[in-house]
Amino acid sequence: MTWLKFALWLLGIYSLYYAVLIFWDKHWAGKTDQSGDKHELTFVEHIEPIKSFIGELLDPQTSPIVAHGGVSLKEVFSLAREEAIEYIRPVSF
Repeated sequence: MTWLKFALWLLGIYSLYYAVLIFWDKHWAGKTDQSGDKHELTFVEHIEPIKSFIGELLDPQTSPIVAHGGVSLKEVFSLAREEAIEYIRPVSF
């Protein structure tokens, strides 16, 4: 048996296999359960919305970064000089 003959046989077997699967699906698609019970699970959950803090974040008097404990860029460089923070790349001062 040559490689060409083997490849053609293999192609034929796979084609027949997939044709049978497609026919089987089409045949059983019309014979679904008509009782109306579709065996579907449904879950009902009572969800209460949480309080939105968008208004507090957009307050122009306080910066959102400082309000949440962040530091400015100038303070980051001063902390790096004092070695109070750990950094992995060299920082030019």
